[in-house]
Amino acid sequence: MKRLILSTVMTFFIIDIARLPRAIAQATSHTVETRKASGAPSIVPVLKHPMLRNRHTHLAPPPTPAENIIVKIHRRRSADGVTGLQPGGGLIKPETAAKSVSTVSRDFIQKQSPAQNPLQLVELLPGVVVGSADPFGLTGGTISIRGLDQSEMAMTWEGAPATDIGIYTIDTSEFASNEDLEDVSVQQGSPNSDTPTINGSGGLVSFRDRDPSRKMGGLVALGYGSFNYHREFARFDTGEIGHSGIRTYVSYANQRDNAWRGPGHDSIWNLDWKAIKEWGANNRISLVGAYRHSIENTWPSMTMTDWKTYGRSFTWDRRYAFGSEGENYWRLNRNPYDNMLLSAPSHFTLTDRWHVDFTPYFWHGEGNNSTGAFVNNTNGNFLGNEPLTPVLTLPYAQPASDGTENAMTLMAYRNIQYRGGFTAKTDYRIGNHHDVYLGWWFDYSNDHDSAVLSPVNYNGTPLDIFGTTDNIKLSDGQLLAYQNISTITTVNALFAGDHATFLKGKLVMDAGIKLAMINRNGTNELPGPQYKVVLNDFQPLPALSMRYQFNKRHQIFASVSTSFRSPSTPTLYDAYYGQGISYQGVKNPKDEYSISEEIGYRYNGPILVASATYFHYNFTNRQIQSAVTGTNGGVTVDLNAGGQNSNGVSVELGTRPINHFRPYLSGQYLHATIDNNISGLPTAGMTAVRSPRWTGALGVDWDNGTFFWNYNIRYVSHQYSTLINDEYMPAYYDMNAAIGARLPSYGPLKSSTIQVNFINLTNNHYLSGIQTVTTNATTTHGVTGTAPDYLVAPGLAVIATLKAGF
Repeated sequence: MKRLILSTVMTFFIIDIARLPRAIAQATSHTVETRKASGAPSIVPVLKHPMLRNRHTHLAPPPTPAENIIVKIHRRRSADGVTGLQPGGGLIKPETAAKSVSTVSRDFIQKQSPAQNPLQLVELLPGVVVGSADPFGLTGGTISIRGLDQSEMAMTWEGAPATDIGIYTIDTSEFASNEDLEDVSVQQGSPNSDTPTINGSGGLVSFRDRDPSRKMGGLVALGYGSFNYHREFARFDTGEIGHSGIRTYVSYANQRDNAWRGPGHDSIWNLDWKAIKEWGANNRISLVGAYRHSIENTWPSMTMTDWKTYGRSFTWDRRYAFGSEGENYWRLNRNPYDNMLLSAPSHFTLTDRWHVDFTPYFWHGEGNNSTGAFVNNTNGNFLGNEPLTPVLTLPYAQPASDGTENAMTLMAYRNIQYRGGFTAKTDYRIGNHHDVYLGWWFDYSNDHDSAVLSPVNYNGTPLDIFGTTDNIKLSDGQLLAYQNISTITTVNALFAGDHATFLKGKLVMDAGIKLAMINRNGTNELPGPQYKVVLNDFQPLPALSMRYQFNKRHQIFASVSTSFRSPSTPTLYDAYYGQGISYQGVKNPKDEYSISEEIGYRYNGPILVASATYFHYNFTNRQIQSAVTGTNGGVTVDLNAGGQNSNGVSVELGTRPINHFRPYLSGQYLHATIDNNISGLPTAGMTAVRSPRWTGALGVDWDNGTFFWNYNIRYVSHQYSTLINDEYMPAYYDMNAAIGARLPSYGPLKSSTIQVNFINLTNNHYLSGIQTVTTNATTTHGVTGTAPDYLVAPGLAVIATLKAGF
């Protein structure tokens, strides 16, 4: 693998040099526009092709040119924003940050299936491992970066935090439709000092929507594909309203598809909007929003034994049968959720040296992960740690042989959360070298989590899939619940720093510190020894980074950062999954804390864009999130994996168009080990879970403006799913492809595009992600083993999409 990466880099550098004269000839062979000017009779070519920008200084022009030759490349305009010119097919762009960053732009996003969620769009980037459960990106999945999962990543959407404040998860399709995304950026190492996060050890993933068009118009898209997939999308741009400087758009998307394996279907619709007001010298106010309603499939937890025995046929039951086996009926295992996000990122220029950024935001989510629960009205019922003696009133009950009654119910792991806050930042330019900044992030959330029972009729259909109607109660009117916790979380974070530039801008240095203060104040409403829960957390987080630009092509960067992950909400509470306390809350949980270092090199040439980064992490109290088996991901716990060290190298490179081709290549080597023994097991020196040693991806894009196709393949080596390394998820590869054409305008429809996407092109059968991590899979050293659970990768799907502007 090392030899392959080295030889590939050398090959692209040779191409970069060898093709330059030919590229100049090709660029100047396009239609040109000549503007004559008085003066000497010489001709000076001013090359406007992106590959050749800033190269005219090497052509030794005379001091007084007679005419300028402006090269114009004529391409059929794309209604979805694809230019066909971004390096690597839109998978890489020149970066200037003083730490590792990779960005996916519209050139790549708009050629993917519109159904794919935003996390699937970054799965080819170095160090990113995405596990999908369905071809449409709706039913969850997993993501890790450099071996750190999504519960350790900061995720922001339009400047606002996008993860659940309690358990740090994200519903991957809960915000903007892909048609409205401008780009997705992955900062692999650590978040910035002003990033609104309390769980950023694993880096930062940020999503940004497109701006409204300056002209009135819009986009419509229709899709149809495998598993009865269909999707409708429409967007309307107002253009600038009068001369107010205000422009906006609103879009609507509706999607429905059948489960790709077994029974069930997904149904989702979402409404997105964005408005901006611009005035003066760099002043801007935005209002961005997204509302989404969905009812999605879930998938049963699958152990390695299940996978080897049943393969893809391991799924929910298509028909309902009364009794405990009825818990596997598909209608009882769904994920309904409603959510709304609002953000208003704004920038104000007070003077030519003084600027202010202010981003208020609001998030509301309500829904559940559900499963079937077969209960008896008398036997074995508990409320908290107290056995219940009164007889339950169970709707749709049937008599049992012992004279009691049984009923099937819907067990809904419900979450209701309201969250709001803001980030405020001001920066001031001192002299010619220092730009100092000061800021405050405030966040307040009210989060209620419960596990309640609601009626199911005789044919197995729940009366209310959200689990809010006619919840089962005790004879005294008290709610029967297996979880009932409320948590108010308040975050105050102050940050300050200096962005300094020296040597005429070639050397840039950033030094900053963030002081994060977190208070969790909660109650456990279930009977038991625990009622009040309080957590006060404080972390100072210094960071230092630098970048040196040798010239327009060569750049080096280095950074040292500290990050942390505050304990998640479930860590604090006693949990009751059976009789008595099955999981005891941690009274004084410890933060995950990390120190990370990076050093890297970037190249930005006329043909090749490339970067290489060495990274190192040192963790204490590494927190590993794991779903509780049987809850369909509705309940999670954290495992304290102690200390960990990680070292690795990542590379990525892509070219600007070469005969309409734009290849991209990425790869990573990762060596992550546990430092100490855990739970009486000899885990010291073992490989960390979810940390594949080798990952790599290749993408090829060809686009001549009228026709286009692309192909990508990614490889992920095996990943351990237990801390003692006695079970692992095998290595896998995955291929995707697309082909399309841009059609002439017809009537009111402008720049129509038709494309066909192929997901899992070879229909490869593999496990795509680790859902449940355990200490050991088999009994060893006197510790009983528990089998981990996995996600099954989706099969082949073909999706056709027709898009047109107006």
